[in-house]
Amino acid sequence: MKSTYNTKLQDFEPISLSELNAKASFLKRIDKKFLLNADQFAEVLWELKNDFKVLEIKGKKIFSYDNIYMDSDEYLFYNQHQDKKNSRTKVRTRYYLDSNTAYFEYKQKVDWVTNKYRYEFPSEEHGFMTKGKKRFFEWVWQSIYNEDRAPKISPSIQTKYKRITLVKNDWSERLTIDFDIKTQDLRDKKSKEIDLKNLVIIESKSLNKECDSAKIMGKHNITEAKSCSKYSLWVVYSGIAKKYDTFIETMEKIKEIRLETVKNRKRIAKVKNTKKIKETTEENKSNFVKKELQISIVWEKNNPFITKALKV
Repeated sequence: MKSTYNTKLQDFEPISLSELNAKASFLKRIDKKFLLNADQFAEVLWELKNDFKVLEIKGKKIFSYDNIYMDSDEYLFYNQHQDKKNSRTKVRTRYYLDSNTAYFEYKQKVDWVTNKYRYEFPSEEHGFMTKGKKRFFEWVWQSIYNEDRAPKISPSIQTKYKRITLVKNDWSERLTIDFDIKTQDLRDKKSKEIDLKNLVIIESKSLNKECDSAKIMGKHNITEAKSCSKYSLWVVYSGIAKKYDTFIETMEKIKEIRLETVKNRKRIAKVKNTKKIKETTEENKSNFVKKELQISIVWEKNNPFITKALKV
């Protein structure tokens, strides 16, 4: 999948990280999310190339991310999303593997608008709530909620994925495209990593509700995903959530995409099996002909009438 996307991205004009941060950081923005399978994304990517540029760093256009989300023991942040609270919080440490940099990020969504606060820290502290992170979190929390005490939080969910970042030519919209997504419950030592194969999540960040990418998605009958907090979905898939009715519609869509992966595997296996049977049949035919030919030659050599006829 990665090599295929790399080939398609060759048609995009590249931009640098400094350009991206200077002109399209969108720390305050309107978010829209879309769920696609790999085939749909390949089609959409082709249409985006004329109006979007791709982030490129040291010749690379696809980057590896490692997120560790923080929450309270009672999963306060998850429940804010599940209960459809007007003001919702998300806290994480994010590690950019390719550049070996890490950030502590606090995201606050109110209605349609998301505000993000963050600061850089040493990458070896990724996934831990240090004193500095705790102070930063408490300061932002108290300034938003006007409360004296912030909740105690700790690592809850880890997600890993590959990401492509596109920016509209006029800098009015930024797209992040996540694929090869894996998630794991960090609070259960027996938990196993869940691989969400074939799922592609496109997130639009802009200052306009009517973003251009949404129009392209509409052409392919891809609608905006409602209640698609990625952290909340990973909590549900890890089996932690007691209630998750808010996310059922989105989960059904992801289920559909994952089932397509299973069907494709069966289809490929069937094709391979058919090919193998055909090759075996052809080989058996060939061996049969060779065997018959050998018998014929032996018979001819041992048959005096054939030998005499040949001499004549």
